[in-house]
Amino acid sequence: MVAARRYIGWGRGPVAAALTLLAALLAPGGGAAAANLSYDELKFGALVHDAHFLGGREKGADLNPELILKSPITDEMLATAPAWLRWALQPRPTFGAEINTSGYTNQGYLGATWSWLVGANVAQPQDGVVFSYFFGPGFNDGDIIARRPDHKSLGSHVLFREAFELGYLFPNGFQVSGFIDHVSNGGLAKQNQSLNDVGVRFGVRF
Repeated sequence: MVAARRYIGWGRGPVAAALTLLAALLAPGGGAAAANLSYDELKFGALVHDAHFLGGREKGADLNPELILKSPITDEMLATAPAWLRWALQPRPTFGAEINTSGYTNQGYLGATWSWLVGANVAQPQDGVVFSYFFGPGFNDGDIIARRPDHKSLGSHVLFREAFELGYLFPNGFQVSGFIDHVSNGGLAKQNQSLNDVGVRFGVRF
């Protein structure tokens, strides 16, 4: 994950804070208590598209449907893995989209989500606090080189995507979360103006 952060170029601001939180939650002695989560889940988000406080230029809101599947790596398969490594070994296949409501960049993506229960029985029995991280390719219909001041020059229609989510899991399987994501080409193209969305997501297990 740290290598992915360097590669994509997220090194400051909210993303650095999210990475710091992730390291603190999962580090030996602190994150050892964080339990892997793996189940099928549908999510829907309402996001601020290309948030201005993160250097945004484009406008509107994004609707964010997402399907997260149970990891193909079972708990039984992890039984002999070192405890310090086990938290990283259950990626969940993920498919989603971010549909802009104002005619700006739309995105589709696929990849993997890692989810951990970092707190249990917080407000009521069998509830929890969940932290999730996504990494994978994103596909967009935006401008490679923008010709309008309110559009981003993305440099490519295929970008790297990272996302962070912190949410409250209700005992009945519903979840509400705060969410941030980032897409860019990692400096592989001359134009590399990233898109950063923030918002709220709702999820349900099935």
